[in-house]
Amino acid sequence: MNVESLPVGYRFWPRDTELIVHYLINKILNRPISTNAIKEIVFYDFDADQLPIGRFSAYCKANEAYFFTHVKQERTTKSGHWESSGPDEPIMYDNKIVGFKRLFVFYSGEERSNWIMHEYRVNPDLISANAPNKALKSKIDSYVICKIQLKEDTENFSEANEENASNSDSYDDETSQWASDTEMHDED
Repeated sequence: MNVESLPVGYRFWPRDTELIVHYLINKILNRPISTNAIKEIVFYDFDADQLPIGRFSAYCKANEAYFFTHVKQERTTKSGHWESSGPDEPIMYDNKIVGFKRLFVFYSGEERSNWIMHEYRVNPDLISANAPNKALKSKIDSYVICKIQLKEDTENFSEANEENASNSDSYDDETSQWASDTEMHDED
């Protein structure tokens, strides 16, 4: 589905588990993905304010975008860096940890900005240690989805965690089935 042709009122608003199970795992395994809403870029080649989030305004929440990329150990950019702002949070699906999410804040030099990023990665334990495909194991260890957001309130970044917690898996079975079938959510 081409998200750029969504009807008015619909937005790409995946839950944490959907990002891992329906998008990141499928991308790593070179399976088809049902939408073009997550672009692939060399994320760390850009400072936060240089990322092309304007292209997402038609189908994502305001000041938000999603990218596939290979993680960089230092998470440095041209003139700044992404600094971790908390521990990994497990992402559960069918009572299994399928992935992890970590919050980062962008610093331009030493100055904290109002850009945040949630980095989603697959649980490497999903592939056994003796997996025959070492390239696949390496890709699982290094390939992520980055959800970038420009936050208006720079004083309390914990709001990002609270918002994401409300966007996690605490919805009922009927809504879960609908979300799985459509992978799109009606905008409030």
